[in-house]
Amino acid sequence: MDMESGQVVKSLAGRDKGTLYLILGFKGNRVLLANGRNHTVQKPKKKNIKHLQPYRCVIPEIKERIRQGNLSDNTVRDALNMIISTERGQNYPCCLRTSSSEGC
Repeated sequence: MDMESGQVVKSLAGRDKGTLYLILGFKGNRVLLANGRNHTVQKPKKKNIKHLQPYRCVIPEIKERIRQGNLSDNTVRDALNMIISTERGQNYPCCLRTSSSEGC
């Protein structure tokens, strides 16, 4: 699966294993990630592509703000909090499934 800016990914290795991030961009074979808390938009985490699980969730608003250069940490936090709260609820979001029989 190809990765793109604004996409939700989960860390598979390291101290941050299991953490959800948004992709801000790419630098060589590394991905620039932010979660709006300890890895901000101004100081993103650099992580090897091999250590990430991409989801089908690409947030268009985030993608557009990255392109325009006006993404804030609050926006990143709000987007990830919305996904996490939906994930914990009864309705597991379709975009966070790696495979789906529903064709979502």
